[in-house]
Amino acid sequence: MKKPVFKLFIFLLLNLSASSYLLAEPEVPWPATLSIPDPVPDNCITSPRKGTVDLKCDDLLFTLHVPEVCLKKACGLIVDIHGYMMTADLQNYYTDLAKRGGNEGYIVIQPTANKGSYGRSWEYRVDNVAKIFSFMTRVKKVFHVMDERVHVTGFSQGSWMSWRFVCDYAEHIASAAPIGFGAGWPVNFETPVRINVFNNCFKGKQVDVLYAHGKKDGLVHYSGAIKTVKKIGEDWNLINVEVLFKDEDYQRVRFTNSQGTVFEFISYNWISKGSNSSFLGNPEGHCFPGVGNYLGCGRNNPFHWGEEVVNFFLEHPKKP
Repeated sequence: MKKPVFKLFIFLLLNLSASSYLLAEPEVPWPATLSIPDPVPDNCITSPRKGTVDLKCDDLLFTLHVPEVCLKKACGLIVDIHGYMMTADLQNYYTDLAKRGGNEGYIVIQPTANKGSYGRSWEYRVDNVAKIFSFMTRVKKVFHVMDERVHVTGFSQGSWMSWRFVCDYAEHIASAAPIGFGAGWPVNFETPVRINVFNNCFKGKQVDVLYAHGKKDGLVHYSGAIKTVKKIGEDWNLINVEVLFKDEDYQRVRFTNSQGTVFEFISYNWISKGSNSSFLGNPEGHCFPGVGNYLGCGRNNPFHWGEEVVNFFLEHPKKP
């Protein structure tokens, strides 16, 4: 994309008025509608069953949530990855994906990073991404998960992990929903963290993406979000732009291309109520919309991040 087109691209991102849109009916079956054989155990998931269970595979702890219907019907799968100093339980508190995803026919995987010198961290290591992918593959086989409905989402460091899934395992996922970290390597670890975007990441297979980032994020600088939108816009030729919603607090913009790839970007001005706490420094806008407590942007936000993620995944299965 040439520079003049880019200027228009960013201008549209920041200034277009809101417009309505309709999502097309999915061309693949809904989750939990097709019959399947009984689950088949493997050497890690030795006793497949409904409910929530903690499993350690490939030296990582995974919390696995399996709705009862997924023992008899082909379900979708959501991988939900926490951020620095968090756990699977804390991630689920803010996303509520075990419940929200489960109600829509999704098995949900929430991994927990190992402890390092400075607490639990994914350490921006691609081998950790590979371990999560390996467990995801296990769950798919054991529970006969729908290939068209496998998705990944994550917050902060987990957002970085989600981008690596888009880069490295695009053919295995239908769509992704990163929040709070752009598609790039951290330049340094001084707050706010800035990034250099991945250079050769998005030239291959495309997947639909819902990406969110706070404009007032005090932990991960918003400039990384703009770089990410610009880079993917170039590499995927996302020349069609539509503002789905815009007010003084947040906006949602949809970018598409001739291949039908969808990239939706949500930016917001909300600040966490716990921004004066010492945990993670001063995160301010580094938060989950629709949730209270320290890493929540506020219960009175007009949408809940977990709900948006589930809706996006339902409407964006893998293209046939």
